[in-house]
Amino acid sequence: MKHKLMAAVLVGTMVMSTVGTTTVLAQENDKIELDMWVFGGLSAEPVVFQEMAENFNNSQDKIHVTVTAQEWSSRQEKIVTAHQGGADTAPDMYVFGPCIEDYGVKMGIISPVEDVLPEIANQVKELLIPEVVDVGSKDGKLWTIPSWVDLSPYMMYNVEALKAIGLTEETVPKTWSEFKDAAVKFKEAGYIGYSIPMSMDNYSDMNNEFNYWNWQLGGAPMNDDATVMTMNDEHAIATVEFLKSMYDAGTFSDGAETETYMDRHEEFFGGISATNIGYTYINGIITDMEVSDDLDYIMADMPRPDEGTAIDEDKAFYRMISSNQEISVSSISENIDACGEFLQYLIDEDYWHKWVTEVGARTPADKASYEDDALRAETQAVQPDLVKMYDEGTLMTGVKPKPSYGGVTEIQTTMSQYLVDIITGRYDSVEEGLNELNTECQALLDEYSEE
Repeated sequence: MKHKLMAAVLVGTMVMSTVGTTTVLAQENDKIELDMWVFGGLSAEPVVFQEMAENFNNSQDKIHVTVTAQEWSSRQEKIVTAHQGGADTAPDMYVFGPCIEDYGVKMGIISPVEDVLPEIANQVKELLIPEVVDVGSKDGKLWTIPSWVDLSPYMMYNVEALKAIGLTEETVPKTWSEFKDAAVKFKEAGYIGYSIPMSMDNYSDMNNEFNYWNWQLGGAPMNDDATVMTMNDEHAIATVEFLKSMYDAGTFSDGAETETYMDRHEEFFGGISATNIGYTYINGIITDMEVSDDLDYIMADMPRPDEGTAIDEDKAFYRMISSNQEISVSSISENIDACGEFLQYLIDEDYWHKWVTEVGARTPADKASYEDDALRAETQAVQPDLVKMYDEGTLMTGVKPKPSYGGVTEIQTTMSQYLVDIITGRYDSVEEGLNELNTECQALLDEYSEE
């Protein structure tokens, strides 16, 4: 899979060392084979990379790029196994995220772009919105190239459901307790009031839902260095007790334990659920669904913790910036220079803007999508609210990068299953369940830290 030259014997081949990685330059008439694995995404997203690769391949005769779409849920097993197999089995580039902490710092599977391709990194830093650069960086060094970012979460409300319980777009719940009261009333009015998708088929749904509320308190599943689990601290306990209280009040869907976030989206856009957690890529999801033109809904700020709730103000936040499709370079690639040529092509073509013209979703990551007259007009046609916020200087106000949340699959799945069991009452107390969760996840975290 890696660096397959068409000629069996290379005469006069040059070997160059680039930050510890050897790049073999092909002779004339030979092609360097690059592989890029794209994990997950909306249906149109892997196609963007495949079409860009095809155009690049047709534009020159030195390098051939093959883009392979991969299942999101398979990322850890496939990436780790391929890396362990060496340069012949691992791709040259990956597209997934967040990946810096787990796949870069801890496992060494990816290298910082700034180390191996400094000229590419410098261009990326100039072209992207500063907060987006932060998403792809650690300690000021650019590791990855985010293709887009999402701003989340928002609470979505069915306007008819609001009317059914005497609320309006201007009087949506402002606090956790108000939201719970409204969810109970929604349920009494015949809607799903508020439900968490708890299926282990997409285990991260449960963890994401927990994080959306826990981050408001300044909590996180682990410490800043991602070395110590904190899933039994006061913030985690308060968050899970709140979510369990919603479950106990009967606001959840009857099938919550078998549902994924896509099931909840379908329930919301089908008029069955009164509420839904929303993101700036929601219009991309809607594209893949049948949504009635009669459905009227709004996106509002998440309800905030009630007065008197213990909050770590230095760490608390309500909106995050994240990307699950960051381009990274394999630490064992033998084709670093060729990777640089392909990445330069993507930059020259402003591939970030494809999420406006081709995908029609996400938050564009590049300044040009908001500032260049022609590109701005295209962005405004798809995401007018984002252009308005960019002009006002509020697009990135108060956002923080998505914290580490145990990206290693075993930790996420363990954490998710425990949370489901605790919320659905399989433990005598929330604290008891979280103590067990924390102990088991810490053992897994220690195991991966030692590898």
